[in-house]
Amino acid sequence: MNRYYGKIIDVHTHIFPEKIAEKATASIGDFYGLAMASVGLKTRLEEEMEKAGVRHCFLLSTATTKNQVQAINDFLIETVKNDSDKFTAFGTIHIETEDPIAEIDRIRKNGITGIKFHNDFQRFAIDDPRIFPVYEKAQADRIPIMFHAGDKRYRYSNPDKFVKLAKLFPDLIVIASHFGAYSEWDKVDDEYLATKHYFDTSSSFFSLPIEKAREMIKKHGEDRFLFGSDFPMWFASDELNYIDKLGFSPEITEKILFKNAETLLAKVKTH
Repeated sequence: MNRYYGKIIDVHTHIFPEKIAEKATASIGDFYGLAMASVGLKTRLEEEMEKAGVRHCFLLSTATTKNQVQAINDFLIETVKNDSDKFTAFGTIHIETEDPIAEIDRIRKNGITGIKFHNDFQRFAIDDPRIFPVYEKAQADRIPIMFHAGDKRYRYSNPDKFVKLAKLFPDLIVIASHFGAYSEWDKVDDEYLATKHYFDTSSSFFSLPIEKAREMIKKHGEDRFLFGSDFPMWFASDELNYIDKLGFSPEITEKILFKNAETLLAKVKTH
C-alpha cells in the first residue's frame, strides 16, 4: 500500500468530544461485542491517518435521541471549520427531530456535507415514511446519505430495504456501509448489486471472506466501492492489508482507495 501513501480517502470514521470519547467508544464495542482498536479522539485519528497514509476522512456521527442532534452537529461543524482539507463531515438527523429540513439547511450552511443514519442505534427502519421528507430534501439538493447497512439481529437496514429505497428515491446518493450488509452478505442479491448505491468496505473483512468480497466488487462494479476503516473500531493501516489481498489491478485499487470518493465529492452539491 506504500504506493498509495498520502492519497487514500477513508470514508468511514468516528470521533467524539474528548469528555465522552472513552465512554462512546466503549459503548460501540459493547453493542457489537468487538474489541475496539483505539479511542474515538481526533488526535488518535490523525495519528492513524499519518501512519496509514490517509489524506482525508469522512467523519460520521449519529444521534440516538432527538435532543442530541444539535450538539453533535455543532461538534462536527467546529471540527471541520479549519480542517476542511482533512475532513468531510456527515451530520446527524433523528426521526423525531421537529424540523429536520431546517437543521439540514443549518448544518449545510456551516460546512457539513452529508447525513449519517445508523438505524440500529436510532431504532427506525430506513423505509419508514416518517423520514421520507429528509430523503426528498437530500435527493433534491444532492446531499449524500451514509447508512449503516445490515445486521442479522435487526430489521432496520437489511438488504431488501435498500432495494426498496433505490426504487423510491432513484437519484438519492446513498452510501451503504459494510459491503452493503453487515453480517448479512448472503442476502446481497443481484437486485441489490444492480442499484446505484455506493458500498464502503468498513467493518467487513474480519468476517467477510476475501473471495466473497472480490465477487461482490466485480458484480456491483469497482466504481461503486469506497474504502472505509470504521475507526476507532479498526485501524486503516490494518484494513488496507485486506484491500491488498483482493488482488485487483492498481487502476481498480486506486478507485476503491480514493478515486471513487473524489468522484462522489465532486458530484454532490457543495454547501
